[in-house]
Amino acid sequence: MKEISPQSTESPDASLRVSKATRDRLKTAAALMGRPLYDVTNELVENYLQGLKLPSVGAVRRKSRR
Repeated sequence: MKEISPQSTESPDASLRVSKATRDRLKTAAALMGRPLYDVTNELVENYLQGLKLPSVGAVRRKSRR
């Protein structure tokens, strides 16, 4: 049977490794708080999106008409 080295099972894409690490941290935080992972994840995403400085839809439409 062919043995698989640990490096060959890792994704070459660093963003996937970060996502796995982030997922593991979220699972740990949810367990420590005694809350469902789904709730903790939604709260984190909501807080992140609230902190973004996105242009208003009206401003984008005005720029596209020019």
